[in-house]
Amino acid sequence: MARRRDGDRVLGPYHERDKWRIVVIDRGGERVSRFFEAEGEARKAKHIAERDLEEIGGMTVREAIEAYEMHQREDKKDKIRSVRDTVYRLGLLFTDGDTLVSGLTPKRCEALYDDLKHRPTKYDKPFAVDSLKNTVAEAKTFMNWCVSDRGWLRANPLMGIKVEGKRRHRKPQLREDEARKWVTKALELADGGDPGAVAALVALLMAFRASEVVKRVVRDLDDEGHILVVEDAKTPAGNRRMKVPLVLRPLLLSLAAGKQPSERLFGNHWRDWVRKAVVRICRLAGVPTVTAHSMRGLHSTLAMEAGESSHAVAAALGHESPRTTLQSYATVESVAAGRQQRVASLLFRGVSRGPTRRNIVPQSFRRNENAALRRRFP
Repeated sequence: MARRRDGDRVLGPYHERDKWRIVVIDRGGERVSRFFEAEGEARKAKHIAERDLEEIGGMTVREAIEAYEMHQREDKKDKIRSVRDTVYRLGLLFTDGDTLVSGLTPKRCEALYDDLKHRPTKYDKPFAVDSLKNTVAEAKTFMNWCVSDRGWLRANPLMGIKVEGKRRHRKPQLREDEARKWVTKALELADGGDPGAVAALVALLMAFRASEVVKRVVRDLDDEGHILVVEDAKTPAGNRRMKVPLVLRPLLLSLAAGKQPSERLFGNHWRDWVRKAVVRICRLAGVPTVTAHSMRGLHSTLAMEAGESSHAVAAALGHESPRTTLQSYATVESVAAGRQQRVASLLFRGVSRGPTRRNIVPQSFRRNENAALRRRFP
């Protein structure tokens, strides 16, 4: 790795056959030759290279990242959470902050990526393809900024790096029977005063992001508990007013009781708290372990199967486009089932299919083990 103690320099020009050559040596000893048609062109290029090396020679990666962080905060006005995530990902790739920006050649960046690819995470597992793609994408954007906005580099040394593998667009989801068991256990815990269980239910029944759950304050619970407002979401489309399901209303009102309007509804927690609550309930319910983000996907799948439109589901999830909902949340089968239901409703409109009853309780709710669910539905 390049260090401050070494010196960048430019050698030449040398007359070789019918051309003139200069050699740029960076602080790590790597040599790059450049050829010119005339001696005057070579000397001019040497002068420019020496001037550039003098200007950027002392800039370390740590200093460059700090400047980039300031740019994101003050110039771009990015959200603090987004800026912190960017700095974290840059730190994953550029592990040595004392490395000079001028020493980030394509060869060295390839070595940094290879190290990241084979480095275990804190869970002692390799980085997922999604994590690698996101990290490299953030680093490429950072390097482009170093080139175009600051002129610290002549070209982006990361452009040749490509992450192999496909992104995982959908998290594993619970089956419907498993989801009923999960909801039964979550309601049992929520009735016992477990705020984590209430938060997990909000993630499923209202399709909130984990960060949206933990950031809610008491005044967001509006209209006597009928509405839950989301502000300062991940995207502008995420700012929305959502109707609270009847089953959640008393639980949320109970959490809000006695608190000031600006206090956090669920207490002061990080978004990981919701994930841990979902996992804990999965284990207690005896169903496969899924994440809080998976609950948004399950909400999408069930809504689409029930015939809800992709635009309506996307709005409920706070997505800017239904494409995101269809690509990464709702399953393909749920989209097909919803389409079939809409087609059937059109074909059989006005056709008598026998007596109908409203608010029919599903047979599964009548079982003893689903008593907690049965109490909340007519």
